[in-house]
Amino acid sequence: MSENTPDRLKAFRAQYDAAPKRNNALAVANLVLLVAGFAVLVVLFLRGPSAKPAAPAENSGGLTLEQEREFAVRLADKKLTGPAVAAYEEYLKNASLSLPERAKICYAVAKLAIDDEKYEAALPYLYQSEYLDPKSELKEEINKKVVLCLDKLGRNVDLRHELRKRSDVKHDASQVKANDVILAEFGNEAITKRDLEMEIEKLPAAAKDSFNAPEKKAELLKNLVAERLLLDKARRLELDKAPEVQDLLARQLDSMIVQKLISDEVRKDVQVTPEDVERFYKAEPALFNEPASVEVRIAKADSEAAAKAVNEFADKPVNVRKGGPVPGVKDLTQAPEGLFAAEKDAVVGPVKAGDGWYVFKVESTTPEKALPFEEVKDKAARTYQMRKEQEKVSTIIDETLKAREVHLYLDRLQETEKKK
Repeated sequence: MSENTPDRLKAFRAQYDAAPKRNNALAVANLVLLVAGFAVLVVLFLRGPSAKPAAPAENSGGLTLEQEREFAVRLADKKLTGPAVAAYEEYLKNASLSLPERAKICYAVAKLAIDDEKYEAALPYLYQSEYLDPKSELKEEINKKVVLCLDKLGRNVDLRHELRKRSDVKHDASQVKANDVILAEFGNEAITKRDLEMEIEKLPAAAKDSFNAPEKKAELLKNLVAERLLLDKARRLELDKAPEVQDLLARQLDSMIVQKLISDEVRKDVQVTPEDVERFYKAEPALFNEPASVEVRIAKADSEAAAKAVNEFADKPVNVRKGGPVPGVKDLTQAPEGLFAAEKDAVVGPVKAGDGWYVFKVESTTPEKALPFEEVKDKAARTYQMRKEQEKVSTIIDETLKAREVHLYLDRLQETEKKK
């Protein structure tokens, strides 16, 4: 600039020349940021849409993993076994599970396959469940189902191996005491002489004596072994879970519970004293009398005419009690009244019973006799106790029906019978 340049122009030029020097650093920074942003855009463009991150808990079908599992459970509840198995398999493929959790899902898939009678498909899942969680609470159920699948598939060699490995040991040779004797071994079980004796002890008193003979004990031993083997097979086939069996068990359980309730109520309220029993004995003497009896010899004929002509009777007489059956005559459940009023050597009959005609020759008669209280007080106590308990049970039933406002339309039963 010359000396003639105006002062205002000199000031403007001085400001213009100084501006680049002050903003130099800022310009460089802006340029760096521009280049970096352009590089990011290039990278995103080259990666395309696939670089978009996926939802962490969502599969390709749009369901979350939890929804996928709930869907499998719902399909199973609807008895859609095949689709349920497929849904569980998809869930197992996508989900990140702990070993115990995965073991439970495998067991659920196996159970569905068994319900669908796909035993070959069920086995790998059972083995996988067992492998993933050896100490699972499902171990017993897995054992049963492995055996069931092998049995259904007819793989008998594998079945025997699994039975030996998985069956519960009830009583094996290693548990037998030194002074006992093993009578039978099968699988992991053993039956000892003591076991057999205990089974005989459980029998009614009248039946015990018949098992003194060695051949009878041998027969009972075979039956015990057969029963346990058949029971084991029935459980392996899960017959205990059959609807009709479950229904029967439920009915029996209900009955036992009700009987227990009634028994507790009755026992609480029914108290029998010796004085009660003696009064009952005096009030009901007919219950404690020795009934009249007669000893007779019997003859049988094919027709009524032949029976009337009989003059030979059995050598050995039988004792017939009034109101009771005639021993040796199957179809005569109650003795003829005429027997007890007949004289010695009188012939009574003929009487038709079954396919024959019978006549009776009286040998002796014994009239009805009142028994003293001391002889029958135990019987009187049992009879009185039973009668009071029956009365209490009737009261409990009536009170229960009344309390629950039950309406019984018994007249409708009669109408139904009339229509028949």
